[in-house]
Amino acid sequence: MKTPDPNQAHRDTIRGWVRHGRTQVAPVHVGIRLDRYLAHRFTYRSRTQWRRMIREGRITVNETAVRPARPLRSGDRIGYVPRKRPEPPIDRNYQVLYCDPVLVAVAKSGNLPIHPSGRYFHHTLLHMLLAEHPEWPQLRIVHRIDRETSGLLLFGRSRAATAELARQFRERQINKRYLALVDGSPRAERFLIDLPLGPARGSLIRKAVGVREDGLAARTEVRVLHRGTGWAWVEARPQTGRLHQIRVHLKAAGLPIVGDKVYGHSERFFLKFIADEPLTPAEEAVLGLPRQALHAYQLRFRHPTDGTALTLTAPLPVDLCAALTARGLDPERALPKDELPA
Repeated sequence: MKTPDPNQAHRDTIRGWVRHGRTQVAPVHVGIRLDRYLAHRFTYRSRTQWRRMIREGRITVNETAVRPARPLRSGDRIGYVPRKRPEPPIDRNYQVLYCDPVLVAVAKSGNLPIHPSGRYFHHTLLHMLLAEHPEWPQLRIVHRIDRETSGLLLFGRSRAATAELARQFRERQINKRYLALVDGSPRAERFLIDLPLGPARGSLIRKAVGVREDGLAARTEVRVLHRGTGWAWVEARPQTGRLHQIRVHLKAAGLPIVGDKVYGHSERFFLKFIADEPLTPAEEAVLGLPRQALHAYQLRFRHPTDGTALTLTAPLPVDLCAALTARGLDPERALPKDELPA
């Protein structure tokens, strides 16, 4: 059997691929009203919102429009028909930092999704790279960072190179360095955050992560680079690679990242964002930055072909430089002066 290619969906996007969500009803949910089932399973929308979508025909059962009160039967196929609307605007700035026959390294902006997800299909870094560099037809994603995180990403130009780089990430052989602007005053100059992570309890955001005793082990080293009044510029070196690890760990340490809509001061910022509701001037002031002030600054790893040690660095983007300048910190002085260990 042919091994599924996790990057195939991204290439399908170039040919106009449109995603439709589907889920099949398990026996345990038989007899539950459709609207109640959706609100319980997909908590990022309220029951009232799901009911409205069902009445609009955007939720189907066995490809047929139904009533919100329709009781579910075993094996029913619930479908979601996405509303055709323009994709959100993005910051299309990126820079190719390194390129050879098997490897591409790119520095991306802080409002640029990497791959199709949610409302983003064509407005993604991978789509742009494949469209603007036809000489890279086999380009594959090695690892991911969040849409609002700027900085360094690696792509493989062959299956073998992608697999080798992914192995280095999986086995924690790649040294990663991030920079972040945080609210609060760290108690120490250097400290280790060692807190297990798992799905956040009580969050209205489906993918939100939280500290949990029954979660997966997660460790982040933090070093303060500069202090201000009520804020700090820090370096974070994750020792593990959990979803949203740095953002959740810094929040747990009382140091939420400036501009973080999920793990900052309130989840309502993210809920308003996905609902296309503009923030008030007061909310924008609390947020501090239109996107989270987190930057994937540096990676040290072994070349996937010859094993040569490589250290690649992504320069600070314009918006982070402006944020630091506004706080009286020269962006040139904000960069770490030492190198990652071999």
